[in-house]
Amino acid sequence: MVWICTVLLLLTSLILLAGGFWRRGGFYSFPFLAAAMFLTFVLPQIPGLIDDRFMPQDGALTRAVFFSWLCLVMCAVGWALGRQSGTRWDPSFSEGRLLVYSAVLSLTGAYFFHKFGQLDDDQRLRGFLTGTAVAYLFFAKLLTYGLAIALLCFARRRSWMALWIILFDGVFYFDRIVIAGRRGDAAELALMVALALWFQRRYVVPRFVVAASLFFTVIGLLTAGEYRNATYYGGGRPDWQAVLNINPAENWHKLLKEGGPEFRNLAFSLSYVSENNAYDFGVTHWNTLVHSYVPAQLIGSAYKDSLYIRTPLQYSIDYKPAPGTTPTGMMDAFSSFSYFGCLKFALVAALLAGIYTRAMRGNTVMQLLYMLSVMPAMLVVTHFTNEIVIAWVHISFFMVPGLLFARIRARDEGHPQQASLSSIST
Repeated sequence: MVWICTVLLLLTSLILLAGGFWRRGGFYSFPFLAAAMFLTFVLPQIPGLIDDRFMPQDGALTRAVFFSWLCLVMCAVGWALGRQSGTRWDPSFSEGRLLVYSAVLSLTGAYFFHKFGQLDDDQRLRGFLTGTAVAYLFFAKLLTYGLAIALLCFARRRSWMALWIILFDGVFYFDRIVIAGRRGDAAELALMVALALWFQRRYVVPRFVVAASLFFTVIGLLTAGEYRNATYYGGGRPDWQAVLNINPAENWHKLLKEGGPEFRNLAFSLSYVSENNAYDFGVTHWNTLVHSYVPAQLIGSAYKDSLYIRTPLQYSIDYKPAPGTTPTGMMDAFSSFSYFGCLKFALVAALLAGIYTRAMRGNTVMQLLYMLSVMPAMLVVTHFTNEIVIAWVHISFFMVPGLLFARIRARDEGHPQQASLSSIST
């Protein structure tokens, strides 16, 4: 039965990918991105677990694969429903003011990236960051927002200011991608560039480039740990010879033989939760927001701890997830509402579809929001469904003031010196 569910998940992923390749610009849609994550991150982890005698013997793996398929299907269903959105709210913005705010965000983010890099290795390199490291990364994210604004402005109209901001921000992305080996930052940068060109100029990345990116995503999955050990975690200069010695083929065979740790986590969790009715009914979303946005340094750890709501365990006390592994969004979805938890994926897809529809009509706010949402949306599959909500809260904190500053009021729209960033007809 588990093989039937695995083939079903594979075929559904391929169908959604094929649909994205068939439609012009279809690979910018959330169902395509979700299918890409299932194909490159989830599916390779399953075969090695099928004959693993240490897996729970209550059909846990079949349940995990089937529920993953339901979540992927809900991505397509939610996207189709969300595309029916018809709101036409479309403010205009001063390009000059947007670029000023972009520069402020970029400089602020760069400062905190620098401060984070100066932390001791035991604070900067630990798997679960806390304290000062979290605070620095909280503000370092502003560099990404500044880059998104500059990319959108430059895609609409070439300007030296936008170009300099892009080049400045690109230096920090180079460090995160090449030295730290961050796959997420590489994907985020590529998607923001591609979406800016798509929204403003309707330029589509060639299909063979997208297909190649899927291949390199798998390579990144197989080599990321060894790459970071050689270039980032060693504490000294990057060891490029060690990078050249990484064997992706060997890692691929090992993954297929032994299975992946994230899907193992998922199977064990779903088995425990279903057997013990240990559902949290979505309370964990509140707890993650408290963890992300309530600063213990200001209010004290005791008061912050009092804000958490107690939730059932997601694993048996006898099972310990491997360090550095993620729970996957399927795990928290099932832990909240059993099989109905797949509706979380439908809700995320519907919201993203509404944003994308407005962005395609030329809404600048929605274009920026979608550019900044695609990476957290992909983490909904690999990490946690609340990743997108956490991202939207952060975006609201820091983007809304700048958009209000740059907005052109109705009485100013006819001013001859006001260069505006307005909608593009579709």
